[in-house]
Amino acid sequence: MEIKKEEETKEISHEKGDDDTATAAVAEEKMKLSVDEVIEKYVGSFGLSQLLQVVLVSFSWVFDSQNTLVTIFTDAQPSGWRCKTSAINASLSSSWCMKDTAGGGGNEGQLAGHVCGLAAGSWEWIGGNSATTIAEWYLICHRKFLAAIPTSLFFIGSIFGCTFYGRLADVWLGRKKTLLLACILTSITTFFTSLSPNVWIYSFLRFANGFARSGNGICSVVLSMEVVGNKWRGQVGQCGFFFYTAGLLSLPFIAYPIRTHWRYLYRIISLPPLVYIFLLVPLVVESPRWLLVRGRNKEALEVLRKLARWNRKKLPDNIDLIIPSQATKTGSEGDKDTIGDENESIWTTRWAAKRMIIVMLFGFGVGFVYFGIQLNTENLNFNLYLTVIINALMEIPAIVIGGILLSFTNRRLLSSLSAISAGILCILCIIFTTASSKNTSSSNWPQLTIEAIGFMASSITFDVLNIYCVELFPTNVRNFAVSMSRASLMLGASLSPLLVAIGRLSPSLSFIVFGALSIVSGTLSVWLPETRNAPLYETLKQQEEEEEEEKRRRLRQPTVV
Repeated sequence: MEIKKEEETKEISHEKGDDDTATAAVAEEKMKLSVDEVIEKYVGSFGLSQLLQVVLVSFSWVFDSQNTLVTIFTDAQPSGWRCKTSAINASLSSSWCMKDTAGGGGNEGQLAGHVCGLAAGSWEWIGGNSATTIAEWYLICHRKFLAAIPTSLFFIGSIFGCTFYGRLADVWLGRKKTLLLACILTSITTFFTSLSPNVWIYSFLRFANGFARSGNGICSVVLSMEVVGNKWRGQVGQCGFFFYTAGLLSLPFIAYPIRTHWRYLYRIISLPPLVYIFLLVPLVVESPRWLLVRGRNKEALEVLRKLARWNRKKLPDNIDLIIPSQATKTGSEGDKDTIGDENESIWTTRWAAKRMIIVMLFGFGVGFVYFGIQLNTENLNFNLYLTVIINALMEIPAIVIGGILLSFTNRRLLSSLSAISAGILCILCIIFTTASSKNTSSSNWPQLTIEAIGFMASSITFDVLNIYCVELFPTNVRNFAVSMSRASLMLGASLSPLLVAIGRLSPSLSFIVFGALSIVSGTLSVWLPETRNAPLYETLKQQEEEEEEEKRRRLRQPTVV
């Protein structure tokens, strides 16, 4: 009997052991999901956590636009000049100087006809020498083209900065730390710009400032779009441009009270990045997509759990993040199988290189026109401060219209049509430019209206291109791709100040060039693939495989007559 009981006990223990093993096996079984699948199924496509993330990172666009367009006021043509009464003597024709003082406006043609022929020290700027850099360093007459150098160098600095920050964010620091670094350098270089003793140091510091601030927009747009579901990418990408508009709209209100001291303007706009660094950046989370491709799966999961908690949701404990193309591979935390290939490069991947070149050519034209129209406001026969405010306000309908259209319109079609429309409207400005040149005493509302609508169209193109580029490339090279796109935008922008300087002598020429280049740029996007409702890929290899599979699937579908 005792032997029989022992055997029964062993059988029960054996069965219990089998049950425990089965339970452990089930517990150890992992759900292998991509970041997209986790966001859509468990975190939520767009909730409170994503809204907070988007708003926090988008604040950096405020001082990005302030530093980019501050030269509209600091490097503007002075409002006018007058003769110094104490300087009138026998060697100077006092009757000629006093007679023409009333005609001495800020227009370059008037300056060339009057000031350039006067003796040094016989006249003065009405607003004082400290009103703008042109007034302080006398960048007029034979020195007038020096006025375009600081702005051009700012955009050239942005080109180098885009390349630097793009690589830094993709390979070394990640999106969040790169954004932090960009904010610190932006604040420092902006403040030191206000201490410039001459135009050459000023130009160098504008170059450094352009280099520093270029990381803000790159990291902001990527950090926003990498934490939301596919259907929200377009709208989220537009959010940053609201803050960009807020920065642009703030400039006239900051600049007007201190319009006699251009250095104060730089000192004021150096403060927002510091506030942002200490109050808002600590609340931003790193991109889970970037953490995943760097092999930091546990950190990526922790970020997703944090986002889910804010959305009042919970992730299952048995989730294992994977890159879709590596779903058949196994690997633990830190295993090379879960890490994107560090040697993957846009330039060594044929399809990606071709796509990148088209994006950069398109971006060159868009940047030239978008920034050129804004810098060209001083060549309009209208109040400078009011013109900048109107242009800034036109950004708002551009963002709203662009956001609505992005929800149901193809990216390729929208970017093409908006660029072509902007070009046509720029060319139409020529008609009213000719009319305004005959009557310089009154404001030209028709010209300003067409210019503002044209700027709105170019703004839509600018916004859509930034979103489009994020969707065209995978996570492991996305920041680099966006940086290359931004670099091409800045290259176009770096040449626009030269055209603006020429526009002071011939406004019609600047509008012709803006219009023609915008139309040509609009035709380039037809060679890019459509990305609406497409997933965000993680690696170049995965994107190539899945896009090829999608093409084969479409070819297999029967044609409906």
